[in-house]
Amino acid sequence: MSGPSSVVPPARRRSSIGLIGAGRAGTAVARALAEAGHPVVAVATRTESSRARAARRFPAAWTGPAARIASRLQRADILLIAVPDDAIAQVTARLVALSAVRENQMLAHLSGRHGLAVLAAGGGCGAHRAAVHPIMTLPGTAGQGVFVGVPFGVTADADVVAAVHRLVIDIGGVPLAIADDRRAQYHAALVLGGNFLASLTGAAQDLLAGVGIADPAAALGPLLRASLEHALAGGWAAATGPVRRGDRDTVRAHRQALAQVDPALEQVYRALARFTADELARVGLLGPAATAALRRELDRDP
Repeated sequence: MSGPSSVVPPARRRSSIGLIGAGRAGTAVARALAEAGHPVVAVATRTESSRARAARRFPAAWTGPAARIASRLQRADILLIAVPDDAIAQVTARLVALSAVRENQMLAHLSGRHGLAVLAAGGGCGAHRAAVHPIMTLPGTAGQGVFVGVPFGVTADADVVAAVHRLVIDIGGVPLAIADDRRAQYHAALVLGGNFLASLTGAAQDLLAGVGIADPAAALGPLLRASLEHALAGGWAAATGPVRRGDRDTVRAHRQALAQVDPALEQVYRALARFTADELARVGLLGPAATAALRRELDRDP
């Protein structure tokens, strides 16, 4: 009689992938899935140049316009719609019209903003819907293991939640469940912390270049890296700077300098300083007197 150690569990079935759009995000996710054993069998592209790129990246897949390879897309277990946010609903409806979507197929998009509603046309013909958004900025060329440890904001129809989470785990990601009606708030948080971080860094570099610093990135690097690490670890308690200290004279000097260089930047500084003061006061890190003094200063013209 064989012991328990001789029992080998059956291999989990791999899913075939049909990719709609061969841009940076879609290609990166599809390649990661292929590396994890989920073959890419069809790639729908609009132009000949994108078709050529897709053929190089996925040599075993059928490539071409969706109308030409609709039957191949229909056979895929998962259709991954990787097109701009505003086009997802329209592309989904077109795929349904081409009979490229079938019952019990999984239909997924990569948008952070959108949930399941933009896939309504696919849900209407019996497909399961999912929104699978990697919380990272993808490089121009994503190498192997690019999603290891990366969180994914996942929203899915109830009957495929577990399957979608397994796919994320297969490529090394960490699935985070996001309620369908909270996708906008979820995505706004990422834009505040990620996209606007790049905006503020760019503005800071321009200002340093304006005072004669030859390499603003090198000058800012240690400060920004330390600030980010401290903020991630400590939240508001990690706040530093003149607002945290209640130093209204420094805030006034900053505003005057910025108003001379770029009035729009002064307005950004004013809004951020007011928001920071209010939040620090809310969590008890800035006293009432200092908060009131900063508010009076920020209400004045620079």
